[in-house]
Amino acid sequence: MSFLSEFKSFALKRNALDLAIGVVIGASFQSIVDAIVNGLLMPPIRALSGTLPGEAWILQVGELSFGIGAVINAIIQFVLVALAVFFLVKGLNALHLREEEKKPAAEADPNTKLLEEIRDLLRSKG
Repeated sequence: MSFLSEFKSFALKRNALDLAIGVVIGASFQSIVDAIVNGLLMPPIRALSGTLPGEAWILQVGELSFGIGAVINAIIQFVLVALAVFFLVKGLNALHLREEEKKPAAEADPNTKLLEEIRDLLRSKG
């Protein structure tokens, strides 16, 4: 198998295409999450504290300075992003379940129906 045909086989596999689609959708989903966190969740925190909590906090140990404010802000940002993603996924799952409920139930396979009838007859005789 030549390199070109092997690469074509790899690149056109369904799982590689699914991965590429996931990366593209994930990148655009990031902008939604950023907008929710920065536009909806962070303003109340800034309004309550004047700035982000601990933005300029520095821990001085001897001659070493540690910017713990940046770490605290990163943790707050992570928690808010995680909350935003959780609520978005929860909402999307609810929409998905609602769509699933609207779909009519699939008719059972004739063989399965026949086997269920046989089972029911055996139960009634036994």
